This record gives sequence, structure tokens and C-alpha cells, in this order.
Amino acid sequence: MAASQRITTIDSDEEIDIFEDASDEKSKNTVKLRENAANTVFNEGFRFIDDQEADGSNWILQKHIKDSAKGVKSPWSLEDRILTTRKSIKASGIMQPSDVSDDTFTQFYITSKEDATEESEGCNFRAVTKQERFDKVCESEDDNNFFESPPPPVPFENFSKLNLSRPILRAIHELGFQKPTQIQCSTIPIALLGKDICACAATGTGKTAAFMLPILERLLFRPKQVPVTRVLVLAPTRELAIQVHSVSRSLAKYLDIQICLIAGGLRIKDQESSLRKEPDVIIATPGRLVDHLHNTPSFGLQNIEILVLDEADRMLEEHFEEQMKEIVKQCQKGRQTMLFSATMTDKVEELVSLSLNHPVRIFIDQNTNVASCLQQEFVRIRANREDDRMAIVAALCCRNFNKHCLVFCQTKKLAHHFRIVLGLFGLRSGELHGDLNQMQRLEALDLFKNGNIDVLVATDLVARGLDIPGVMTVISFNMPSSFKSYIHRVGRTARAGKFGRSITLVGEKERKNLKLACKTSSVPVKHRIVSSEIVEFFKGKLKYCEKNVAEILKEEEEAKQIRMSEMEMTKAKNILIHHDEIMSRPRKSWIQKESNQKSMQREAKFEKRSRDEVAATKQQEYMKRSIKRERKPQRLRACGTLDSGKNFGKERVKVKRLRTNMCNLKKEPTDSSRKLLKHFHSRPNLIRARKDAGAFKSKKKFKRR
Repeated sequence: MAASQRITTIDSDEEIDIFEDASDEKSKNTVKLRENAANTVFNEGFRFIDDQEADGSNWILQKHIKDSAKGVKSPWSLEDRILTTRKSIKASGIMQPSDVSDDTFTQFYITSKEDATEESEGCNFRAVTKQERFDKVCESEDDNNFFESPPPPVPFENFSKLNLSRPILRAIHELGFQKPTQIQCSTIPIALLGKDICACAATGTGKTAAFMLPILERLLFRPKQVPVTRVLVLAPTRELAIQVHSVSRSLAKYLDIQICLIAGGLRIKDQESSLRKEPDVIIATPGRLVDHLHNTPSFGLQNIEILVLDEADRMLEEHFEEQMKEIVKQCQKGRQTMLFSATMTDKVEELVSLSLNHPVRIFIDQNTNVASCLQQEFVRIRANREDDRMAIVAALCCRNFNKHCLVFCQTKKLAHHFRIVLGLFGLRSGELHGDLNQMQRLEALDLFKNGNIDVLVATDLVARGLDIPGVMTVISFNMPSSFKSYIHRVGRTARAGKFGRSITLVGEKERKNLKLACKTSSVPVKHRIVSSEIVEFFKGKLKYCEKNVAEILKEEEEAKQIRMSEMEMTKAKNILIHHDEIMSRPRKSWIQKESNQKSMQREAKFEKRSRDEVAATKQQEYMKRSIKRERKPQRLRACGTLDSGKNFGKERVKVKRLRTNMCNLKKEPTDSSRKLLKHFHSRPNLIRARKDAGAFKSKKKFKRR
């Protein structure tokens, strides 16, 4: 009976019996389907999509993240306005830099490798060997018994030697990971034992997989009767949190593990509904996580078993210190804590001592090491040539590095201005900084990753942890004030063993970090020379485009004001329509300093009272303070004080000045001159304040005529 009900496949030439008990319309459709199946020819070029093709990138921006991002596209398009302006400039007959052929500047531009680059001053420093680094770390560990000594590193040939489960190995194979990196070989076996870890490695060495693989392996053996949130991963920026979330979902593709993203810029209602389901792993930014801890009911961190702090030094730099302390306090004490960073600072060491329990310290590279396959180049800016920075960067982007290029600017205003300039020069460019809403930030990052734009102008928002495949060149407008910030900037290229190039403009005041870069580099540092004729040409084009840039910025500001006014109108309309519902919502709380908390409590105290009640309450508090002041015992004074009950006219105005002058006897106990004794033996109401320097008034007869 079971064999007769087995489902079989119908061949194209096989005749199908039509059952008469069905309706006439259904039978006609069945006949048509049989005829179409007989006449259809199978497409020989058809093939199923390979899993590796579907998930070929380490970072896949999920559609639900884009849909939940706050912000909408403005009807005023900056790209369209730049394109219109560029067409008008072309019609005017002015030659644009991107239209200039290379032959025009052949006599000025240096093409040979020997002439184009020369070794910079100070690059003859002896490179520190790995054995010296290891000895230095061992000496520091001997001085401090807080850290446990790590086991000797064992190089693994593939991931199967790390005792990982088959579903995880299958996901690793589809992502294209062939051999574990050094940080992964050292971290994964220790993390599987449940020990605390403090790891430091260079950027682009696979720190995300180093802590996610042992976490997923341990979650496979969790009790599944009741859903409980067991893992918390903290990241400093939204983009980094989204990247960690995407990589984690790719690694957990064949596992029944729920991963939730809690970051700013995304709809908070969707996040609240996800938190109610108690996901196994939460990947969050500190600010939004604290917001949910204070304002989302039935959500807490008391069941967290594994806490991961990714890029901890950046979180402390962004003034998240109070939030970090509160998050660590709410987690249970018996948890496993793993701290990962590319650089170690004093604040990170303090956080390690507070949150980790006898951790294993893993230092793969020095704090100031860059990738060995990175070619560092520097352009010297003279003191009288500081205004040439934009022209030099524009020349480099338009002539040499116009594909897969990442440009770092010091400010958001400069990044936006330079993005407009590159658009007028004909380059496909985008921008990424804090003034954009979350939708625009995700769109710019996705377009650059997919190759739809060639140059991405950004601030240090992109400098930490983001793994953007295919970045060939990193150009910096200036040398960062902190050398560790420079390490993170150039770490966006030359990742995972690929070749990369970094070009940094260095002024006279920034030569200190240049010498440090030359000292710590294992590859000779080069000095790039840009011809003065090329700089002058691009300066002229920038000057010509200033008027167009100003017009675009003005139109953009007007569109922004219109958009803001529409938002205010919508907000006022919603308050009028849904007033009772909005006012019935509980007030949201937030982490504040003690002074701010007291002021907020004082404002909440008088919020729902009338003016008369507030005035009466303040008068009562004043009376209490005055009675308390009167009951307070008076201080004994050797020279007496002025009677506060009498009115001495002008003498009363000088009370504060007189009290300071009375203390001169304490300052000069050895001075027993007649003038000073007369000053203190006189009555208090006759005391005259000492004349200030320069306050001498001559008599009338001595005045100049």
C-alpha cells in the first residue's frame, strides 16, 4: 500500500489520465498543461546557482536591514545636480581634469618606478624581530601575574584540525576560507575551553571569525528547552555591527541559532520584537543596547554567558565608558569575556582589569604594525603649501587611482565638499560620514562594495574594523594626530594577504608620526613626488568650480530646510491627532551624569504644577535654608565681624573685600608694623579696603595742565 502511494516523476512523453470527477474547467487546464509539457524543450544552458556564488562575499547586506534603516531618499538628488552642472561646464568649453590625456603631462609626470618614488628620511631604522616582540611580551607578563601564559602557537593546515562541527566547516568552505590565520589558530582552541581572552592583532587578520567560530561551536550543545540569550557582541560603530552580523549569519547558515542585530539608525520597534523572542546571539552597539536595557520591558543581560568586546579602544574613545561599565555590571560574573582590538591603550588595560578574570593574553603583532603587503607612500606638504592638499588629492584620484579608492578626510564638511568636487570632475564617487542618515550610509557602503562607485570619501567612521573587499588604495588628506588612527586607516587595504597601497599627505607639524611609521614598517617607505605644474593645473580647475560647488551647497541646504519643516509639520499633526496616546507613553530614561540627573529630577518635580504652586514651594525651601543657616553655630573671629542686621551704606558693599583683607595677619604673622596693627585694632565699620594697584588719585594741584 505504501509502495503504491509513492510519489514518482512524470516524464514529458508519458500520458496522464484525466479524472472525470473534476470540473470541466479544471480538466481543460490539465489537458493544456500536458500539451505544453510535451512541446517544451529543456534549456541546456540552465544550471543551478552554486552556494559559493550566492555567498561569495563575506559581507552580505540583508534586505531586512535595509528596510528597517531610518531615513528616506530626498527628492532633491545631489547626483543629478552634479551631473547637470558638469554638462553646463562641458558646454562652456572648459577642459576638465578627467578629460585631459596623459600625454599632456608626460613631461611633468614621472612614470619610472625609480624616479617616481624615493626612500624617505628615517626609514633606515632596524625592524623589530618577532622574537624580540615575544620576549618583550613575556617580560611584561612576568611583572604582572594577572594574565595567564598562552600555550605555544600551533599552525593548523585547515579548519578541520580545529575540532569544529561539520555544519560550521561547510559554511566556512562556502565562504572561501581555506587556511586559518595566526590569530584564529591561537584564539579558537583557547576560546573553546571557556577561558577569558585579551587578543591584539593587526587589522584584516580575521578577528571576527576568531571569536564567532568558537561561539557557534559552543552554542551547538546548549539546552534548547527554553530560549535564552547567551552571547553578547559589542561593536563601536553601526557599520561594524552590521558587518559582524552578516558574517555571523553566513557562518551560522546551517545551524539553528538565532542572531539579532541591535544598532542605532534602525527601527526600534522591530528590535524590540526581536528581543522578545530571546535570540541566542545579540550583536549591538553600546548606545542602542543601553536604550533597550532602560526602556524595553522583560529584557536583561543576567543570562549572558559569553561577552565579546570588539574594537574596545574605539568604544572607549567614543565616550562609551559609562555605558560599558553598566553593561559589564549587568552581565553575570561567571561569564566568558573576550576582548579584541588592533591597538591597546591605557584605558583598554583598565577595562581588561575590571571585566576579565585571569585572561590569556594573545599578541600576534605589535600595536603599531601594518600589513606586510602594504606599500606606504607619503607626499610632503611644505609649510607655505598647505592650500595645495585638495589639488594634490584630486590629481591623485583623477589621474592615478580612480578605481577602488578610499579617501579619508578630517571633517565631515571637507568630505562632503570633496565628494562634490570629484563628481564635477567626472568620477563616480560617494561619501560616508556622520551627517548622513542610516539609509544613505548603507547605500553608499553597498555601492562601493559592489563597484558601482570608484571613489569613496569618508571620515574615520570607516577606519575601524570594516572589511570592504577590493580596496586597492587609501589616500589620507592629513596624517592623523594619533599614530594608532593611522594604523586603522591604512588597514582598510592590503587585507587577507592582498597587495595594497596607502598615500598620506604629511605637513611639517606631522613629521613625528611619519618617523614612527618609517621605524615600524617592515617594507621600505616611499616618498611620492607630484609635479608642481600638475598641482597648479588642478588648483585652477578647483578655483573655477568654486562657484558651482557653492550653488550646489546652497540648493542642498534649502532642500534640507524644506525637509526639516515638513518633518516638523508631520510631527505637529501627529501630536494633534494622537495626543492622548503619545502622552500616555512612559518617559524614556538614559544614562546621565549625577548633575544632569539632579536637574532632571528638579524639572520633573515642578513639571505638572502651576506657577503659584511652584513659587510657593520655592519660598518654603528658601525659608528652610535660612532657618538652617541661623541655627548653624557662628565662627569665632579674633577681630570681629560686621553686624549683618545694620545698614552701613557703602561700607556694606565692601564686606567681601574686607573679609579677604582681614586674613593678611594669617598670611604675614611676622609683620608687626604700626600700620598693620592700627588696621586690625580699629572698629570693623571703619575698616578701609586697601587701595588697589593703579588706583592712586592725585590731588588737584598736581594734575597736569
